[in-house]
Amino acid sequence: MIVDPPGVQGAQPADFVIRSEIVMEFDYVLGAALIFFVRVLSITIATLRYLFMGRASKLVVFTLAAFEALTFALTFGVVAQDLTNIPFLVSYSLGFATGTYVGLFIEEKLGQGYSTVNIISMTRSLPIVEAVRKAGFGATRTAGEGVSGSVGLIYVVARRKDVGQVVKIANDIDPKAFITVEEARSVSRGFLGYGRS
Repeated sequence: MIVDPPGVQGAQPADFVIRSEIVMEFDYVLGAALIFFVRVLSITIATLRYLFMGRASKLVVFTLAAFEALTFALTFGVVAQDLTNIPFLVSYSLGFATGTYVGLFIEEKLGQGYSTVNIISMTRSLPIVEAVRKAGFGATRTAGEGVSGSVGLIYVVARRKDVGQVVKIANDIDPKAFITVEEARSVSRGFLGYGRS
């Protein structure tokens, strides 16, 4: 005697199997979609936490870090249970990649922090500092001693979105200049020019 599954009155066994497969496929699609969106959220939160470090209250950074860890644990835990589940693996990877892209977009729009551009030039430090100042940025020039002798050291504190402009000025004048860029966690006083378009 065939007993119908609960809630499926009058269904044949084959019908029930087909419906079960449809439900499982829907669960796979829904699960993959959730993994994707939660992973995007996780990377976005990580970007915001990085942007707010040293600029916002410790409570804000702490809260973002907690949510970042939670979203990572949720997605990684599901994927790690079955590494042969290709849809989940692909969703996890695409979520990470998309989250990175979204994070870069947010950083470009909200990244109002500052960076320090360090420029070392053997023979062109004076033209570089003059060009940087002419472009509307504050710049400090001093002398230093390198392996090959005396060098000029230039320090420029600029908004992160203006760093590329400062670096281009230095490279155009001295293609051999040694340039490094560092995150300025805290800026107080001094001339902080915003450049000229």
